[in-house]
Amino acid sequence: MTRPRVRSSPDPLYLAVRRNFFWGFMYRFYCQDADFSKPHLTISDHHEIHHIKDVLRLKDGALIQIFNAKSEQADGTIENIKESAILVKIKKVTQAKPQGSKIVLACAPPKKGKFEFIIEKCTELGVDEIIPLKTKRTEVIFNEERMKGKLNRFEAVAVNASKQSKRFKVPSISPMTSLPQVLKNLDPQGLHLFPSLHQNPKQIVEVLLKAVEGQTITIFIGPEGDFTPDELELAIKYGCVPVSLGDTVLKVETAAIAVVAAVKFLCRN
Repeated sequence: MTRPRVRSSPDPLYLAVRRNFFWGFMYRFYCQDADFSKPHLTISDHHEIHHIKDVLRLKDGALIQIFNAKSEQADGTIENIKESAILVKIKKVTQAKPQGSKIVLACAPPKKGKFEFIIEKCTELGVDEIIPLKTKRTEVIFNEERMKGKLNRFEAVAVNASKQSKRFKVPSISPMTSLPQVLKNLDPQGLHLFPSLHQNPKQIVEVLLKAVEGQTITIFIGPEGDFTPDELELAIKYGCVPVSLGDTVLKVETAAIAVVAAVKFLCRN
């Protein structure tokens, strides 16, 4: 009687090298303060060490990519893996190309944890800064104590989305900020989009086609029930442009993703 053939698990390094060869794919890791000016880099972040060593089970010789908070990315080879540190030899360093217009999203968090979904998708689309927006009708409010834990979670979502989308830069995420405070801090030379169902808003495409190259574009997304008329009036005083997103009423997460995508394709490409 012949024994059944037992299949051995493919070696993780073999799979990684084969994937690199055929698809140009490398696992990406984020090291905020990484210095690529030296020939070697030590990864000390315990989350990334766990991911490399225990989740992906990469070995010495594996090819990886590392990006930092300076919009730099390095291709490297793992030389040594220890419990508390991973030594990487730097092979090639790339600086991110200028993106043109800076995109800022000030969005009222919707219910049921959908703000993380907004962060993920808008990070993939290239947003540079995300501000949880407090308005008169915002239902999800993060107080100071709750915001600390939420910020850590939001930043982790942004990092993972940046890895997946091959972005060089992780967007910054601010603490929850009131609408009047965000309006006071607006770039006076920027373009400020204020989607609203009130008054007679302009068509968003017409407004974006007139944007100046390199101009900071701030997108305001209101809560369920929209901004109040008083908030709209205040925004106009600070130079915001009321815009229409079409004939249908969109949910918060749909509106945020749709406007960020429109800004990216009309003002960056």
